[in-house]
This record gives sequence, C-alpha cells and structure tokens, in this order.
Amino acid sequence: MRLAILSLFLALSCASAGPLAETAAAAEAKHEAFVEGADGYRFLPAELRFTEKLASPDISAMAAPAVGVISDFAAQIKDAGIALLVVPVPPKVLVQGASLGIGADEQQAMRAGWETIMAELSTGGVHVIDLLGDFASSKEPMFCLRDSHWSGHGLDAAVKQLLPGMQSAGLKLGAKSAAVPFRETEINGDLGGEPEKVSLRFAEASASAASPASLLLLGDSHVLVFHQGGDLHATGAGLPEQLATILGAMPEVMGVRGSGATSSRLQLARQVRSNADYLRNIKMIVWVFAGREFTEADMWKKIPVYPRNQKR
Repeated sequence: MRLAILSLFLALSCASAGPLAETAAAAEAKHEAFVEGADGYRFLPAELRFTEKLASPDISAMAAPAVGVISDFAAQIKDAGIALLVVPVPPKVLVQGASLGIGADEQQAMRAGWETIMAELSTGGVHVIDLLGDFASSKEPMFCLRDSHWSGHGLDAAVKQLLPGMQSAGLKLGAKSAAVPFRETEINGDLGGEPEKVSLRFAEASASAASPASLLLLGDSHVLVFHQGGDLHATGAGLPEQLATILGAMPEVMGVRGSGATSSRLQLARQVRSNADYLRNIKMIVWVFAGREFTEADMWKKIPVYPRNQKR
C-alpha cells in the first residue's frame, strides 16, 4: 500500500515537472545519489531540479527568499565595516549540459535565469561574483567528473575573480597562486564510480603563515574540498591554501558540510556571540555556496550576526 502511494505521489509530482526534474525524481526513487550523463559526468539530482527552474518565468519569485536573506546578511556585514563577496558556484549542469542532452537554446534559457538571480542580488546591495561566464568559456574542466565540487581549474578561476574585490577591500596581495604549479592527483568522488584524476595546486607551505587573518572564508564544502582531507580528497590544495599563497597568511575558515545557506551563517553568529572579538581583524568575508541552494535549500533564514547593542 505504501509503495502504491509513493508511486502515485511521484507520478503526480512528475506530471507537472520537466525532463530534468523527472530524471532527478527517477534517480531518487531508486535511491541513487547521482544522475549519469555522457562523457563520464555525474550530476546531483538537486542540481537538475534547480537548473530546470532557472528556465521558468517564475525564477525571480522562487529565488526571492534566498535573495532577501543574502541582502540582509550583506547589509549586516557592511554595517560592521566588513566587505562581503558572495560567490555562488554555478551548477555543473549549466556548464556541462550537453552531457545530459540539453540543447543550446535550453541552455541559454537556463543561463538567463541564473543571470536574473545575479542581477537581483546586485540590486539588493550584494557584491556577487558570477563565475558562470568564465566556467562556461573555459577549455579546462571546471568540475570534477564524479564529484559534486569544482575541479582544481574551477577553483583557480574563482580565485582570479576574487582578487579585484579583495584588493579593493584593502587586503594586501602578494604572490599570485599561478606561481604554484598544478599537480595531478587521484580522488574518489562523492558521486561514486571509478576514481578520477584531477589537477590541483598544492601550497602546503602557506598554511603555516602566522600573520593575523584579515579574510574569513564562509560557506559550504566548497571552502573545505581539497583542504580538509578525508572524503574531501586532499589537504593543502583548497581555496584557503590558494588565498593564503596570495595573502601571505592563512584565512579564517568556517565551512560546513551540507547546505551553506543558513547553517554557515548560524555558526558565524554563534562564534561572534561566544567571542566578541572574533571578527575584529577581519576586513572581508567571502561566502561560497553551491548555486542550487537558491531554490533547493531546506530554508533561508535571516540570522543576526551580532547580538542587539553589540558593536564590532
């Protein structure tokens, strides 16, 4: 009986859904954590659902809760005298859509929806870094084949986009990350399948720099991958290390596994409440999260970073 009810629910849900959402629902019904594409690429079902929504005329309304919360957070950080860069990582589907048989016109409609969200964030007073153009035009793989994160080349492209904003916030920039050569390593991606080889810039020496951190990296596992090790694949080659190479000091890192929409900001607020001086030396916060969170996060909740009447 329960199986029949579940089948009916899935059928009704998919009746109004497009092909990507149907594919995602079918994978989840089989308890599969990925959707197989061509050329060895695997995709998260949640990314397929989000990417299809991008082509909807209602995308502004669907993303409005996220845009409102992000704008509120940006205003709080600005009031504290700290610069903020928001870095949503575009879904792999927007760059590798051909692997799922998505045509050029469909891809363009989805990218237009992404650009709509980026524009609305900017209108809301958010300094947002849009990575999609660089990712879509690159000849290098911007994402891992069988992992849900960006590749070493995608990470490298993000770092280059961050530099102007970091400089304008008064951060002192030294050596460029390009001085650190790429080195190939093998990983077992979180979407299963055979191991794959990825090229990463390893910069372990920078992690020991003792200068006070002027930058806080906030967000989901994109700030931890290739940095934390274990099932996040490597140490010494993540976003913190790339920025440490440039800054001459290791940034403060506050990354969470899973959704970076609300939990990372909640963790920041708790840290500030327990240590009023936590952000005293921070000139900039870089908030990185998977772009699918705009519509697929469990919730977008406004979080006061500072308790009432507490000043930086």
